[in-house]
Amino acid sequence: MTLMKQKFAGLIFFSLLLGACGPSDGEKAQQLVDDAYILVHDGQWRQARFLLDSVHNCYPGEVTQRRLAKALEDSVVYLEAQKSLLYVDSILPPLEQRADVLLKQFRYEKDERYEDHGRYVHRLLATASNTSRNFLQAYVRDDRKTILKSYYFGPSAVHQQTLTLSAAGEEVHFTGTNHSFEAEGWHEIMTLEDDPALRLLNFISAHMKDRLRVKGEGDKPTRTWVYYLNDQEKTALSQTYELGWLMKDILQAEDIRNKSQRQIERYEQKYK
Repeated sequence: MTLMKQKFAGLIFFSLLLGACGPSDGEKAQQLVDDAYILVHDGQWRQARFLLDSVHNCYPGEVTQRRLAKALEDSVVYLEAQKSLLYVDSILPPLEQRADVLLKQFRYEKDERYEDHGRYVHRLLATASNTSRNFLQAYVRDDRKTILKSYYFGPSAVHQQTLTLSAAGEEVHFTGTNHSFEAEGWHEIMTLEDDPALRLLNFISAHMKDRLRVKGEGDKPTRTWVYYLNDQEKTALSQTYELGWLMKDILQAEDIRNKSQRQIERYEQKYK
């Protein structure tokens, strides 16, 4: 064997020797689990999750350590759920109290014959007395969603497509779904739901002291109409915006509470 071959064989033997002396995959996986235990004890749950994910991703064949990692992951989920539940229980009552006070300005409407959800409509935004004019109406459904409707009335169809609000040099644009029908004139109703409705109402709420212009546009440049919101309408729409955000926050808090309770129950049933 030449000197070069002897050196090469020696390097290979030395590398194999080092590998044999290093920690095994099982030991490496166990070290990750041990480190994760320390992080969980210190309240660093996010970092612990990262290490536990590494156990599964890097050492898929180490079943014993992966089981330990899974049990620790379940404990982290349990601890996070308990923390979330405490947080929700602290913020939900004040939100509900604020909503109860605001709801005194609203009336509840629901036709049991064909409606799945009722709605809270501001007492200053009556639809029945406004059927033959252009106006905005908003309400909050009892499933916590905010709805805004742009009503158009005229002698012929315009195929309402865009709504533009402007005040104090600012302008916002919205599009929605349009419904039309004819009854002693042409009626069209464009609907915005949830976040777009809240954004529009937010613009109104931010410009309570400004002259607020509403411009509707149809499918042709000549099919436009303009009107201005009066103080009563601005007040009602602004309070609907406040109620809508409260209801949205309440819904999110309720969802977190329900999810946390389910996670706690699953953990307690599994490890009792």
